Amino acid sequence: MTDQLTLRLDPALPKLPAGLRPMLARPLPAPFDSAEHLFEPVWGGARALALIGPSEQPGAGDVVLVAEDGTTGPAPIELAGLAARVDARSAVLDGEIVVVDPEGRLDGDELARRLRGEPGRPLSYLAFDILNLDGRSLLNLALDRRRRLLRQVLRPGDEVVAVPAIASEGRALFEAVTAQGLRGIRARQRSSPYLPGIRSRMWRSVDVGEAASKAASKATDATTGDAEVDATLDRKERVLALIRRLPLDFEDE
Repeated sequence: MTDQLTLRLDPALPKLPAGLRPMLARPLPAPFDSAEHLFEPVWGGARALALIGPSEQPGAGDVVLVAEDGTTGPAPIELAGLAARVDARSAVLDGEIVVVDPEGRLDGDELARRLRGEPGRPLSYLAFDILNLDGRSLLNLALDRRRRLLRQVLRPGDEVVAVPAIASEGRALFEAVTAQGLRGIRARQRSSPYLPGIRSRMWRSVDVGEAASKAASKATDATTGDAEVDATLDRKERVLALIRRLPLDFEDE
C-alpha cells in the first residue's frame, strides 16, 4: 500500500485532468514472447477513459466517460457506480466497455444497442490502466507501477474488473484468446509511461483475425517436439481458464 498512500493529496478536493485521450497501440501481425512486456487479453469492446469524482470521500462522485475520439458523456446507469469500486476521491481509469455472452466473449451487437441507450444485458468496464489518482498524475510512472496502483484501489465486481496481465508469455495468451473467441491481445512494455492520444510502439496489439490470415499465407512444414507441444498446451489451458471467467482477478507479473 506504500505507493498508494504516498500518492494521495491532502485535504483539498482533488482536480481531474482535462483533455486526456486514450493511448493507442501499434498493430503487429503475430504474437511474441518478451520478458520486457506484459500481455493482456482484448475483448474488442468500446475503448473509454473513466473519469471518477472528485468527491470529498473515497468511493463517491460522478463518472464521465471519454471515448477514443475524445468525445465525453455520462456513464450508462450500470457504470455510474464505478466510483463505489474505487478507493479514491478521484481517479482516471483506462479500459474497455463490453457486453459479454455466457462464454465470456464480446457480444458486439448487444454492446452497440446498449451504447445507443436501448435496454438489454448489463455493461461491464474492463480496466487495464490508471492515469490519475486523487489529483496526482501517474502518466510518467512505469506501467508496472501503474498496474500495482490499479489493483490496490480497484475492488472488482460485476460492473468493473481489472484486466489480468500475463508476464512474458504472449504466444500462450494469444492461443488462449483465440480458443476463447476474443479479439486479440495487447502487449505493453513494462517500463512504458502513458502517452495520451499517442499511438506508440511501446504498446502493441495483435488481432486474432489478422494473425490467422498471416499464418495461413505462410504455412510451413516445421515440426515441434512432443515435450514442447505439451508445455505450450499447459500454458494455454492455464490462461484459457483465466479468461473464461469474470471477474478477472488473476495477476502473473
